[in-house]
Amino acid sequence: MNPLVFGVAALALASAAASTAFAHAVCGNRVFPATLVMDDPGVSDELSLPTITYQPIPASGGNPGGRTVDYGFEIDKNITEDLGIAINDDYLIQHGAGQNSLHGWDNLTLTLKDKFLCLEPEELMMSMGVIHEFAGTGSGQLRSAGVIDSVGSTAPTWYVGKGLGNYPIGMFRPLALTGELSYQVSDTPSQSPNEWDWAGSLQYSMPYLAQHVKALDVPDFVNHLVPLVEVSMSSPDRGPTTGTIAPGLIYLGNTYQIGVEALIPANSATRQFQGAGFIVQFHLFTDDLLYNTPFGRPLIDRNLWQ
Repeated sequence: MNPLVFGVAALALASAAASTAFAHAVCGNRVFPATLVMDDPGVSDELSLPTITYQPIPASGGNPGGRTVDYGFEIDKNITEDLGIAINDDYLIQHGAGQNSLHGWDNLTLTLKDKFLCLEPEELMMSMGVIHEFAGTGSGQLRSAGVIDSVGSTAPTWYVGKGLGNYPIGMFRPLALTGELSYQVSDTPSQSPNEWDWAGSLQYSMPYLAQHVKALDVPDFVNHLVPLVEVSMSSPDRGPTTGTIAPGLIYLGNTYQIGVEALIPANSATRQFQGAGFIVQFHLFTDDLLYNTPFGRPLIDRNLWQ
């Protein structure tokens, strides 16, 4: 891990203010934090800036190894209480891997997502969305090198979150599961195949434990942590299935969260082009931080499902 990045993440975690955690994706007593590898099942006003991803590139075909560092952002804005849009992009820097250093912007991605279900006693939340990648909006240098997509795509996507707090399972009640399933339809399938993408997370919420199960005699800092593991996989119509396993920690604050996860190749097909790396993210809940401004509340104050 880059020592500077590790130091910034560690300092931010160590200096985080102790306070009761609020957040955006709330259903009953359950708070679903913004996960780093996949999207959460809620919609809200929020900002991820930055999301830093480091991934080594293994040596292959006589070429030396290299590394890619990705600096990403995402802006989410609620149109109504249940309907939101998100814009995200990232700046990539690639060193080595048998070629000169490359750098530039990835393609722009736009997401439209609607939260259509929240059963509070069951801590069950669901959303539907559509994600579109705009081809040609990224760096021509990266596109020519095959580092970013040269073909756009559209992906209808289903999101779900389920907390286990309504079950009589004692200290396991803070557990929660989230999932994401999409089918990515390529603008030009002959050049870039369609693919299924799916992801899931298993989380254990220390804030939930302290507030709704049993308060432990631990430092308050611990009561803000959410240990989790994420799995993200892609299965194209042509080619092998690839993906990552991402264990890590999230710290939930009043108006922000900080997350750190390892990125471990899930299978041999993934290890051919990606080594074990990491992802670090600073995430602002602008709906809590700036609620009395247009940046923190829905543009239209209504729920389309009510």
